[in-house]
Amino acid sequence: MRLLAEKMHIFADSLTVGRFFVSFFILFSDSILNTAILVVIGWASDMFDGFLARRYGGTHLGKFDLYADLTFSASILVNLVNRGCVSPQLAIVFTILFIGAYLLTRNEAPMMLWMALIYGRFLLAAWLGDRTAFAILAVWITLIPILTPHRSMEQISHFFREIKKLT
Repeated sequence: MRLLAEKMHIFADSLTVGRFFVSFFILFSDSILNTAILVVIGWASDMFDGFLARRYGGTHLGKFDLYADLTFSASILVNLVNRGCVSPQLAIVFTILFIGAYLLTRNEAPMMLWMALIYGRFLLAAWLGDRTAFAILAVWITLIPILTPHRSMEQISHFFREIKKLT
């Protein structure tokens, strides 16, 4: 059992590191469809590495998961800027405000909101630019709470607990 747990830790860590690579490819993706596929791969790796970490008692690189998530979200934001969907000035101000709020409060809610807004803007870009990409994203977004209902509710509850701490 211990050998299996160690192998699962390594696999989960590989998924976390893989999200950094997916982020790199998102930066240079030239189509909304390709970007949507990469986004789903990133979301799936995040969901699966989290599952493995919880199931097998953490991972060696678990502390880098947040950085992988932030890098992933930032790459989507840069992709949106490159497409002309978001102005560079707005992206910079938006990012400084949310990261600043996180650093001042040490509360995860601003970062969670920052990521959710980026994902929502990308979903809108997919709707307006490529309905196949939108359908892929919509199916995945629909599947997440079906596949992981307990974890989805935990995430929502965590967000609202973090918001409550700010008040």
